[in-house]
Order: sequence, then structure tokens, then C-alpha cells
Amino acid sequence: LTGGAEARTIITWVSITIAVAFALSVIRALVDRKQRVSESIFHAKLYFLHSERYMAFDFEHVEQSQTNELLADIEAKINGNSLGIPRLYYLFPQLVTHFVGIIVASILLIGMFDTTPANTANFFTSSYTTAALGGLIILILTLTLLVRRNEDKVLAQLFDQNPKMNTFLKYYYRYVMAGVAGKDIRIYNQQPAIKAIMNYWFGSMPWNRYFDYEGKLGAAAAAGNALIGGCVYLFIGLRALAGMYAIGSVVQYVGAITSLVDNLTAFVYTCAGLKTNCQYLAQFYEFLDLPDIKYKGSLTTEKRIDNDYEIEFHNVSFKYPGTDTYALKNFDLKLRVGQRLAVVGMNGSGKTTMIKLLCRLYDPTEGEITLNGINIKKYDYAEYMDLFAVVFQDFKLFALPLGQNVAAAAQVDQERAALCLEKAGFGKRLQGFSQGLDTCLYKEFDREGVEVSGGEAQKIALARALYKDAPIIVLDEPTAALDPIAESEVYAKFNEIVKAKTAVYISHRLSSCRFCDDIAVFHEGRLVQRGNHEQLLGEKGSKYEELWNAQAQYYQ
Repeated sequence: LTGGAEARTIITWVSITIAVAFALSVIRALVDRKQRVSESIFHAKLYFLHSERYMAFDFEHVEQSQTNELLADIEAKINGNSLGIPRLYYLFPQLVTHFVGIIVASILLIGMFDTTPANTANFFTSSYTTAALGGLIILILTLTLLVRRNEDKVLAQLFDQNPKMNTFLKYYYRYVMAGVAGKDIRIYNQQPAIKAIMNYWFGSMPWNRYFDYEGKLGAAAAAGNALIGGCVYLFIGLRALAGMYAIGSVVQYVGAITSLVDNLTAFVYTCAGLKTNCQYLAQFYEFLDLPDIKYKGSLTTEKRIDNDYEIEFHNVSFKYPGTDTYALKNFDLKLRVGQRLAVVGMNGSGKTTMIKLLCRLYDPTEGEITLNGINIKKYDYAEYMDLFAVVFQDFKLFALPLGQNVAAAAQVDQERAALCLEKAGFGKRLQGFSQGLDTCLYKEFDREGVEVSGGEAQKIALARALYKDAPIIVLDEPTAALDPIAESEVYAKFNEIVKAKTAVYISHRLSSCRFCDDIAVFHEGRLVQRGNHEQLLGEKGSKYEELWNAQAQYYQ
């Protein structure tokens, strides 16, 4: 009977052990799955956070190489998942796990330090041996910590000394993978040149030094762990032979002390990793805390039905950040309500810079710009921006539905968007879309997306400007990608398109000047002429006459 009871007890405990092990494995699987999902969500939110900040801070940061290098460095660490905030997110749960493992293993090892005398007293059964083993473990763990810190230090230097490479890799990846660049790469056989440049950058990086160093340090750490393991087995085995431990206790202690050493080593590694990666948390906050030096203002702009807005540049000079050359110098200009102003000049004469200042993408270095007699800095920035609809020469469309591209918003007034596309000359193409305004541009996110030519893209950008219905419309080379017929159509409809709005029209093609009331001629950052076409052409030896004669063959 006694034997049967013991058998049932054993079976019961084995069953309980199996059930607990199964339950723990299920729980661990669920926790791991939850953690993976949480990590993915965290990663997405992290990207959203720094993208949101990138869109919000002053535009001058966007065009500065220091900002883009910092952003590329952060993105490289996020994508690599070995440094930065994602690594911190991974390390904290690991720290807790290893800490719990240390506690559990320590509890299981309490009996190992029982001072009950053994059958045979010797060095291995004395308390000195226990102290020596503990000292050895502490020594190895200290060396492990130093190894880890040096490894992270070398890796950090690898990243920190090469921010330009991160920017380079980011740019070239986008260039090589872009569909438009793909045509140029193949037609001009750019593959060898791109490979040579990439090999140069990779060759200039001390990757081999890092991996060699990492291998040596890893081997040293593994040797230390093996030494601890060997000493532990020897310590427990000799004590068992001395009669201090039963067979079951030997199994328990070997497993527990192995777990303790593994968790202690991992805990030390994790602590070192946390310390190293915290500096990248500071780097991320440095990006988020880039100062917005632009004064946003608080005055409300008048919502005038008659669009009676007068903007004036008062002796404005401007230098781009980090340069000593003036892009505009002693510039004076007045824009009157309903005026059609053509701005012409050679490349680099300051035309687009004037528009950036007008739209407060930058503030003047000297002088001021006023709206109805008040410095534009004093107006609420968002309300002031509502006054302008701008089509820049380097505009961008998104891989989103056509209607959302025109409305620049998730909610689209279908009738209004279609009308704006019609006015911009895109009506016929729109009729060919089976999904109408819901047709997605490009194929990044929709296999049924449509590709549009450069001229068609400019028409969509024009429609976007019309949809905004701002009182002042600025067109920076709006017909540069249009064929002559399409260009003629846009010019013919120009007055109809802008109606009573104030329009600033930047162009290299002087034929557009005939459709404007006023012409401003730029040269080397200065306004050198002002008047209508006939007046300026009558000024012999003028810059306008020079430009006109250079292009006259195309207008005759």
C-alpha cells in the first residue's frame, strides 16, 4: 500500500510539474507575442513622433545639413535596432527578467551554503571555498561589464564619427530605389559609379576593426563564463563527494547556480547597454528640442472679402544660414491687390528666395516685410500662411488618392476638387480614371495607382493651389514641365484661374510676362528693373532686353 501511495504521489507531482511547465510555456508565448506587437507599435510611434517634429519645426532646419545628419544618424540607430530608443525598449524588460532570474536562483541556492559539517573536512567543504567562489564570480562579472562597456564604446564611436555616412546611405538608398532614378541609372549605366562610391564609403568605415574587437571581447567573455561554470561544477561535485549534498540537491544546485551566473552575466550586459543607449535617448531629445527661433506672432489677419492686402518689402537683405553671401540685398518691392506680377531673372538671382521670405519660410536678415503696414512677424503664423497658395518648382505629390492630393487633406470636396483640376487643364485625364478622384497616384501603396508625367503633376499642383482659394497665389515656374500647347493653354486661362487674386508669377520664359501687369527683373540678388513689358523692352541695354533678345527666337 505504501508503495502504491508513493507511486500515486510521484505521478501527481509529475503531472503538476508538466501542467505548470505547459502553462508557463503558454504564458511565455503570449507574453512574447504581446511584446513583439508592443515593440512594433512603439517603433511606429517613434517614427511618427520624429516625423511629426520634422514637419513642425522651422523650415530653415530642414535645409541645414547638420539637422539632416542628426536625423539620418537617429534613423540609422532606429533601423539597426542595436542602439538608441528601440534598444532601450528591448533592454528594460530584459533587465526585469534577469533580475527575477537572479532572485529565484539565489533562493534555490540557500541550502548550498549550509554550514552542517561534512563527513570529511577539507578545503572544498570550508566557508573559505564558498567565499573564493563568490569572489571569482564577482571578478568575472566585473570583467564582463568592462568588456561590454568597451564593446558599446567602440560601436558608439563607429556611429558618432560617421554621421555623413548615414546621410549618404539614406540618400543613395532612396536614389537607387526610386523609379524615376531607375531610368537614369540604366540609360547612363550608373551602376558602376554608384557601386564605386558605396564601396568607398564602406571601405572608409572601421567595420573590420569593430568586428575584430567584438570577436576578441566575446571570446574573453565566453572564456570567463566557462571558467565560472567549471569552478561551480568542481565546487559542487567535491562537496557532494564529501557528503554535504544529496544527489537531488546536486542537480538543483548545478541548475540554480548555472542560472544565477547566466542571469548575472546578462544583467550586467543589460545594465551596460542601458547606460550606453541612454546617450542616444539624449540625442533623440536633442532633435525633438531643436529650437523654433521664428517668432509666431499673435495678431489676427483680416478676412477681407475684397482681398485688399498690400505686401511690401522694406530694404530687405537676406543670407542663408551658414553662408556669408547675400541672396537678396537692399530689396524693395510692393505687391498691390489684384496685381499680376511676373518675376524674371537668371538662375540664382534671388527669385525663389523672395518667395521663401514672403511665405515666412525664412525671416529677413535685415529690413522687414509688412502686410497692410504691419510687420508680418506680428501676425499669427498659421493665419498668415492661409493667405498664400504656392506652387514651388520642386513641389511634391504624395502616393495618395488624387482628390486628397488636390485638397491637401483627408476630407475632399469632390465637386470643388474636380473643378480645380478642370481649370488647371487636368480635366480630360481625370475623365479617364475609373475611380475618379479616388484614383491613387503612383504605385507605392496601390498596384492600381497611376503614373503621371511631369506636366500632369504640375497641373495637379496648380489645382491644389486653386483648391486652397487663398487671396495670394504664387507660381514658381508653373509651366516648366509643360509642352508648348499646354503652356499656351495655362497662359490663356491664367486670368480666369486667378480671377481677382494677387498673383506672383516666377518664370524663366519671358513670354509669360505679356500676361502680367507688372514685371520685376532680378539680377544678383537685387531688383534692377520694374515696369510692364513695353516699358522694360524700351530701356536699351537693360537686363530685361538682354534676356528678351536671348529668347526672342522662340517667340517669333
